Amino acid sequence: MPLALSLVSTAGIAQASEPGFNSNRWQENYQYLAQQTRRSSYESLKYLPLTADREDVYLSLGGNFRERFNSYDNDLFGLKTHADGQQFLHRFLLHADLRATEHVRAFVQLASYLSNDLGLPKGPLDNDSADLQQGFIDLHFQALTARVGRQEFALGSSRLISVREGQNVRRAFDGVRLSLKNDSLDLDAFGFEEVAITPASFDDRGNTQEKLWGLNSKWSFKPTDVEIYYIGLQRKDAHYQNTAADESRHSFGSRVFGKRFGWDWNFEGIYQLGSFGPLTINAWTAASNTGYTFATPSWRPRLGLSANIASGDRNAKDRQLNTFNPLYPNLSYFEEAAILAPQNFFNVMPNLSLQPLPGIRLSVDWNFYWRLSNNDAVYARGLNPLEQTLGANGRFVTQALSTNIEWEIDKHFSLGFSYSHFFAEQVITEAGGRDTDYVRTQFNAVF
Repeated sequence: MPLALSLVSTAGIAQASEPGFNSNRWQENYQYLAQQTRRSSYESLKYLPLTADREDVYLSLGGNFRERFNSYDNDLFGLKTHADGQQFLHRFLLHADLRATEHVRAFVQLASYLSNDLGLPKGPLDNDSADLQQGFIDLHFQALTARVGRQEFALGSSRLISVREGQNVRRAFDGVRLSLKNDSLDLDAFGFEEVAITPASFDDRGNTQEKLWGLNSKWSFKPTDVEIYYIGLQRKDAHYQNTAADESRHSFGSRVFGKRFGWDWNFEGIYQLGSFGPLTINAWTAASNTGYTFATPSWRPRLGLSANIASGDRNAKDRQLNTFNPLYPNLSYFEEAAILAPQNFFNVMPNLSLQPLPGIRLSVDWNFYWRLSNNDAVYARGLNPLEQTLGANGRFVTQALSTNIEWEIDKHFSLGFSYSHFFAEQVITEAGGRDTDYVRTQFNAVF
């Protein structure tokens, strides 16, 4: 989820006895419906028993439908071609979850991602006519689960690995994940290839030019939880500024997060080392998101402050690369427009969210965004440098005002609206850019 938003969970107004939907549909469990002697047609779709004597052997069916409209006026500050236009993005997902025994489970999810672009070129994440989004088998024994196949995976608060919810095509990986869970510790080990998106039907494959592996541990010390992780990446033909080379990068990170007495906090630090062609990698980031929710019977105001920083390259002629790599981040890291990437920057973003009525969430934030190193570029969506900014003076890139409305009509349907205005500051104006406006409307249906 982008730091700019405070979204309403799809479980927000579900009845207490009925679990809500999850963005990761494989996390849902409908075995509780076995206790109901009479089930509605919808409940029969969610719980189809396969034997008469085993409640835990069943099939569950479900799906998602999303319609999204994006409008850009001077996208990417006008520093790329085709800066004005609209997108109509269509997302269809259908899944089947088979619980064969207490030890074996299979999950299959099919997807279709389509778009109509008016004035904007179709991006690589806009279209995939039909494909396997997820298809994996879980082998479970006591506290250990092995997952093999195509799967979605998010690490922590999605700063380094996310499912890419904001764009049209969600991110998936081919590989293996081992999970060990008990009351105080969650441990994950994984080895993946990101699924490369091609627009024809059932032709997506793991990208053999990229390898991802790692180990993540989550420790529970209520009210604070701690994550400690390592992620390795090998990427052929990576790009930084005007240079392309093979990249081998190792990320070591830790996150502390929790809630207590109305306060919530999320602090994360990451250090990276490795090699980029002949260069040595030495990069880092620190991120924070802190807020206080007032205990009022209505509106539930939350005041928050997000402050973040990530290294940029200090000297293009030395033997080091200092640009931080966020790996596989949520592209809508700051706002739904997905213009800015969390590289070579520091920012301060105060925000306010309100809940005037049940199921309705309003939020507004103001992002003040600078680049950290004048010798490195400003980076945009896709982790691509805006090359015109390399020769520009100054640090102040933009200040962006974003407003959001999310309305959960009921458990199955929701609407969303966003507006962002990006004020071009010194770096952008010297590069030849100007202000950007962005509008989003969205409709979601889940079953």
